[in-house]
Amino acid sequence: MLRLHDEQPFPIENEVIEYKQEFNEKCKKEIAAFLNGTKTAYIYFGIDDESRKLTHTYTDSEKHIIEEKLSHWLSSSIYYPSPVGLVNLHMDTDIFCIEIRIGKSKPYFLDDRAYVRNGSESVRASSEKVTKMLLQQNLNLFDTSESPIQNLDFDDISSVFKKQNLLFRPKALGFYNSSKKFTNTARLMSEENKFTVKLAIFKGTTVEEFKDRRELTGCLTKQLDDALTFIDFNNALSAKITGKGQRDEKRSYPSIAVREALVNAIVHRSYFSNSPIQVEIYDNRLTIMSPGPLPGGMKLEAVLGGQTLPRNPQVVKILHKLKYIEDYGTGLRRIINSYKDEVVHPEFEAEEDFVKVTLPNLNYEEVTKLVSTNDELEFKPDGKDLIIGYLKDLNHSYITRDIVEKLTGLKRTQATKYLVNMVEKGILRKSGAGPKTRYILVNNNLSI
Repeated sequence: MLRLHDEQPFPIENEVIEYKQEFNEKCKKEIAAFLNGTKTAYIYFGIDDESRKLTHTYTDSEKHIIEEKLSHWLSSSIYYPSPVGLVNLHMDTDIFCIEIRIGKSKPYFLDDRAYVRNGSESVRASSEKVTKMLLQQNLNLFDTSESPIQNLDFDDISSVFKKQNLLFRPKALGFYNSSKKFTNTARLMSEENKFTVKLAIFKGTTVEEFKDRRELTGCLTKQLDDALTFIDFNNALSAKITGKGQRDEKRSYPSIAVREALVNAIVHRSYFSNSPIQVEIYDNRLTIMSPGPLPGGMKLEAVLGGQTLPRNPQVVKILHKLKYIEDYGTGLRRIINSYKDEVVHPEFEAEEDFVKVTLPNLNYEEVTKLVSTNDELEFKPDGKDLIIGYLKDLNHSYITRDIVEKLTGLKRTQATKYLVNMVEKGILRKSGAGPKTRYILVNNNLSI
């Protein structure tokens, strides 16, 4: 640590020394870079970085203002994992400074970006550097490290075990560390879990207009169940009359593909990032994006080939025990196999900050053909079949105008006329009014 009586100019800036004339927002990035370093580092204030001489001595009042700002940064979610205890102000030294010690949970992120020192500069870490830091850390670290929240409730997860006729034994599930404190595994399975899944439905094929959105928190199993229910409700069923004795029915997205993609996102995401899992449904595709790169520096080709390296092994074990996961390392291959007889196929992306799965809508080409080219209603038998097929599914007790829009590709006015026409023909019965309007199939034995 530098002292006022040290010979000036002070040493040049390097991988453990940074000079600042004043405390400002740029200090956030310097702190993040030093956290990912290899030695204890210091940011010195009141020193000109060109002359490397002390130009300003901070008063106690100024130091306390900076102390409050720094404390706010460290206690907020801008840094992840939390660097509390690693970043300290030296208030009583003759040169005011911040000390940053290296942590065990590298890489540390600032607003979901990792930084490192390159000589005297703080720069964004390359994907190779992030991968190297991930390889050097214990992949079990998040699961087994102590939860920052110790007041946890487990009603949801215990009820899942009860439904499966399994004993809920927190200790055997890795909920406690050697100090008998709750681990992050316990936090993820508790009602207090704040890592989220965000779901959104967009009109059309762009993000310009929302149709619906949800944000799920709490126990991972509840998030998974609720997300699957939401997606299933918006996973339209297409029914087509063929020359066969039975009609051909097809979901827009194979249920097994949706389930495997969502389970993979939840169990293999990086919980060192506060970013949510994002599920987006468009007219022509469904995307699921999870934060963080593939674990352990793995390549996408290897993962698609069946290699696996669980980032959160305790979570994997719990979900496997509860039958959310059938076999290790088969998820992506199941997704691919569910599209094997189709013209379109899933796409996979693995970048530095995220992993993304895109599932094409298998009914998109058929649905677009139903869109009327004018404002007049053209009653199409295929569209009627789609609506009746949707309502004959045991999971769908009613249909709404919004669902008809997505199912048939009709615009709002046309969809309303369509439903009114089916009510007048005695096919549907209207229930409720305004936003709560529902349409119910009158005769469930009606053939299509």
